[in-house]
Amino acid sequence: MEKRNLYLEKIEANLAKYNAKLAVMKAEVAVAKADMKLEYLSQMDNLEKKRDAFMVKYEQLKESGELGWEDLKVGTEKSWNELKESIEKGISRFK
Repeated sequence: MEKRNLYLEKIEANLAKYNAKLAVMKAEVAVAKADMKLEYLSQMDNLEKKRDAFMVKYEQLKESGELGWEDLKVGTEKSWNELKESIEKGISRFK
């Protein structure tokens, strides 16, 4: 149980970190030139959809029983890695 709780805390901390990065990206979109704004908005929409998909998996993991959480952890990890990679790529495009 403790291992599971530590894992959930780690995900929550990482998610908070990446939500903050998304907020910074949104602020940058607000001051972007018109021709770049559409591209940025499209990227932000994509990142938010990936985050929302991750959150569905994460909620399933949080609600899972002690026996089933290891199985759900694999899918959650995959979804997290995809989200993290997408956000990092998005950040590099904004710079």
